[in-house]
Amino acid sequence: MLKIGFVTILSVSVLSFVLLVSSVMAHAPLGSGDNESIDRATVIPDPTKSWAIYAELNSDGDPQYYTFNIATGHKIHVMLYKSMRPEESEFLPTFVILGPDIAERGTVPARVTVPPDAHALVVESGQPMATYEPFSPSSFYSLSDETIDSPTQGTYYVVVYEESSTPTGGHYGLAIGDRETYTVDEWILIPLNLLSIYQWEGQSLALVLAPMIATLVVGIVLVALKLRGQAKLVNVMAWLGGLAGLLFMGSGAIILYQMFISVMGTSLGPEVAITLMFALIPVVLGVVALRLSLKNIDKVSVRKRVSFVILAVVALFMWAGLFVGPALAIMASLIPTGGRREKP
Repeated sequence: MLKIGFVTILSVSVLSFVLLVSSVMAHAPLGSGDNESIDRATVIPDPTKSWAIYAELNSDGDPQYYTFNIATGHKIHVMLYKSMRPEESEFLPTFVILGPDIAERGTVPARVTVPPDAHALVVESGQPMATYEPFSPSSFYSLSDETIDSPTQGTYYVVVYEESSTPTGGHYGLAIGDRETYTVDEWILIPLNLLSIYQWEGQSLALVLAPMIATLVVGIVLVALKLRGQAKLVNVMAWLGGLAGLLFMGSGAIILYQMFISVMGTSLGPEVAITLMFALIPVVLGVVALRLSLKNIDKVSVRKRVSFVILAVVALFMWAGLFVGPALAIMASLIPTGGRREKP
């Protein structure tokens, strides 16, 4: 039997951290699609679950519609925010909740379609407030926050629009629901959603990936020098595991970079500790993968192969390596090496 080693302890600690954080601050991503008419409203599958939507209003002034069904007495919680792009400083979206027997408030613009027998609650946007989100990490302007209990079971709508007679269009986000939970696939696919969020903020994909690319370039040179010094420059397992480790570390570099540019526009608070933990874990995974790859290169034990598999699984759940890193770690665990094998 394999002894419980550092890799196992690390994986248990990381997964425990994942469960703890995801249980208190998770927002499942949801796309908006083409929803500029009420008959094409984006469906919110479960409005009691916490969803995060990142979208863009066009300058033509067309509202965007979201819809859900909910039972009587269940909480309807909607938050509206916008990106911090300097060119969108004049953009100020607002939203209205439409549904049966809602206590009416405000005036709905003529361009917003109100279903028959629906009542409207207009939620005005306040002064934009810079907010730091440690889970992503990212920053945005919070605009409004409304919570009501659904008075009647039925179909409800949330409609986002600009009140201005001369709309400018811009990037906005909605957070809907309170029940913090993720499915496994939602959690694993978060790295792809984060890339979309950073582009929603106005960053190019090249800029987002720059810290990982820089880590790879420098790391490949150092790994090559290490292998050359041991006359093992063509060792496939060492390269696969080493590249996996560099990609893990690159994910940590991306998180640190995003944290830095986000707090520049907001303020440094205790929640930054959460971001630092999310950055530290991929770096530690990378260090462990590099150590496995470059130490005792000719010794390919069962424990070493299993360690690569464990690292791959943990990295997948910790968004390390943008899927390529975990795949390379799995390949490193399986590929024949031609080296001397040890007993487990």
